[in-house]
Amino acid sequence: MNVTSRDDATRYGSYAELPGPMLDDTMLLIGTDPDVLHGAWEVPGGYAFSSIDGYGGDPCWLNVAGSLESAPLLLDAALGELGEKCCGITVPRGLDLTKWIGSRKPNQWDAMRCDVAPPEQPDEERVARLTDLAAVQAFLERVNPHYSVHAEHPEVERWLGVADGSGALVAVGAFTRRRRGTAYLASIATAPEARGQGLGAAVTAALTRHAFASGDSLCTLAHYHPNEPARRIYLRLGYRTTHQAQSTGLIADH
Repeated sequence: MNVTSRDDATRYGSYAELPGPMLDDTMLLIGTDPDVLHGAWEVPGGYAFSSIDGYGGDPCWLNVAGSLESAPLLLDAALGELGEKCCGITVPRGLDLTKWIGSRKPNQWDAMRCDVAPPEQPDEERVARLTDLAAVQAFLERVNPHYSVHAEHPEVERWLGVADGSGALVAVGAFTRRRRGTAYLASIATAPEARGQGLGAAVTAALTRHAFASGDSLCTLAHYHPNEPARRIYLRLGYRTTHQAQSTGLIADH
């Protein structure tokens, strides 16, 4: 065992040592590599863990989960050890980050998970697997330039989408697996002219049920905040918000 105490924070040196609630944390499931743990820290009210950022590829990213009171203690304990090798942080939304990043504004987002397959949605029979990745990429760039994964991202297992009568894409979404194998939906997008028709819900439901049909016990996703229309869709399909987060890269002299 490599469990130690430093500055009132309990430190864990391997995934095998982590308490059960931490291992089942949505942020850990989507944001860590099972072969890499730079460290994990726990204080009353929260915990933190540092690993590789799968989508961005950053070799050392720190995720902090818990109360606003516990987060500063965890940041100080973790960054005091990780030093300048830490590329960035994800922390609870609402935490004042001036001490660590100055006046820069972090990205705000919500992590969500679904533990039961949703029912079939109206128009879901129109959802089909997409194989023309060039068309998917062109659609993403037109509809949502801030898409989370590009068409040929290595973690994408399949694209699903809906086309209109002329064959043009009007909604798409990706089923991916994070480094831990966790099912994760990404780059869900609907064309402006097709919004309000339930196509985003149809694509999301089909992708989510694919996860459970593949043997997964949960499916996850994240969306930028604020995005109330998307949040309502996900809630209706059985997703729940597990983290209200903010993320940013770190300046050299954090």
